[in-house]
Amino acid sequence: MNFIHLSKKFYCNKSKIINKNVLEILKDTKEKLKKSNNELISSCSELESKLLVSHVLKIDSGNQYQLFNKKVQSRIISNEEYDILQSFIDRRLKNEPISYIIGYRYFWKNKFFCDHSTLIPRPDSETIIEKIIEVSKEKELKIKKILDLGTGTGCLLLSTLNEFKDSIGIGIDKSSEALMVANKNAIELSLDKRVFFLNIDWNDKKKISKLLLNTINSNNNNNNNNNNNNNNNNNNNNNNNNNNNNNNNNNNNNNNNSSNEKFDLVISNPPYISNEEFKYLNPTVTDWEPKTALIADENGLKDYKSIASFLNENRDSLLSDNSLIIFEIGKGQETDIQSIMENQYSFKYIGCKKDLNSIIRCLVFMKK
Repeated sequence: MNFIHLSKKFYCNKSKIINKNVLEILKDTKEKLKKSNNELISSCSELESKLLVSHVLKIDSGNQYQLFNKKVQSRIISNEEYDILQSFIDRRLKNEPISYIIGYRYFWKNKFFCDHSTLIPRPDSETIIEKIIEVSKEKELKIKKILDLGTGTGCLLLSTLNEFKDSIGIGIDKSSEALMVANKNAIELSLDKRVFFLNIDWNDKKKISKLLLNTINSNNNNNNNNNNNNNNNNNNNNNNNNNNNNNNNNNNNNNNNSSNEKFDLVISNPPYISNEEFKYLNPTVTDWEPKTALIADENGLKDYKSIASFLNENRDSLLSDNSLIIFEIGKGQETDIQSIMENQYSFKYIGCKKDLNSIIRCLVFMKK
């Protein structure tokens, strides 16, 4: 028994013993979620109950099949597990997204950590990865250096780096908290040696240009220093080893080439929801996800204009000759964005891709 002292009186608090197995708890959780006034939650109560119960039992959402194991189903849930689950249910009934509750979301081929500082990775955004692979094969392009504007969790950049094994990347975000999540994901995916992140707002064009140019120049200087050191080492070696050292230098130069080059690919999923559209989104989005990563002025087009202007001003210093620029866009924005990129800034439109709902979700442009 636990005795709690309160206002000079003693109260006896008997711990409630939960005598329910996993199968019963799954059913109870489903019923509670089904009573939600939010249709998004009530209609997905079965799936969401499995996600929450799995998380409490420390079963990854990718291994939910374990819930069908009779041994697991018959297991009696502990009081601690029950309390944690009830807190999760309460949070979900307040419209908090499942991905924030369990702390991650699967995207493309990997699991990505996320929290309230980042947008939740969505299947719609996978069209960007699909299109990059498609266009690079079609046009026989080599993707060696990637720039991600508004990286968030890093899901787009890190997924692309995984597809192009010889590439390196830079992710930019104005949220330092989001970059902490992105860095955590990079480490988890063993990509932290191929990527680094800059905490800056892309609207600060002068500063961002300077930082990106510095990364290119510093890499050039580092490579030159490495080559000089290698040459000095070669001079000190015996003549018999000269050929081997020269071969090693060539290999080192090849490995560092991607650091020297301009960006072959720019990707961005900027804010593109208008203030008016935002009012009609589900509370799981409007009440919880970061508004600065969702809403854009000028009918959702402001950030596309800003990015297009920045890329145009730095097209020769930052973009390689066949550089690709790929945007995620909102429903019905394709004509306006194409006009901005083509008519105002002379980038060449080369294609689009639709999402699973047959909505044009990404546009592809190329430096002329």
